[in-house]
Amino acid sequence: MLKNIGFISALALYGVVGCVTAEPGNIPLDGLNTISFNVGEIADGEIADLRHSTCTLRLVNNKKEDSYNYIEGAICPVSGEECTYSAIMKLNGNITILKQISSDENNSAYKNNDLSLSITQTPMTEANDDEGSDVKATIVLKTKHGEKIFNMTGYCGV
Repeated sequence: MLKNIGFISALALYGVVGCVTAEPGNIPLDGLNTISFNVGEIADGEIADLRHSTCTLRLVNNKKEDSYNYIEGAICPVSGEECTYSAIMKLNGNITILKQISSDENNSAYKNNDLSLSITQTPMTEANDDEGSDVKATIVLKTKHGEKIFNMTGYCGV
């Protein structure tokens, strides 16, 4: 009986350790990856309103239509709380939301409990209108294990 209790305890501990290490902030940087997603994936359940994203970026190898690796904009929670300007990435299969902590014309910083992110945007062409332009962006994602850089392109506007 004692042997069975020890075996079950070991399995339970293994499951807890597996869940903890799967969080993006706990994954070594060489194992951290961004997965493309569409707005519908995150708007269901967690977020009530993400109709006005101001930046939609993708990695060069992401050719899927309406699929992004990074979105930023005002996010309005289902619970009706105040909307916050945030960045969203899907890291290792988990939707990750980081709230904006600072911003200027071409640079922004975001943070949550596990990660921090900084983004620098460079317009690729002159804006055709006052609303926005195509951009190249460098995203630096920092965890307690260091930092990883993602280079993306896309559109940022108002």
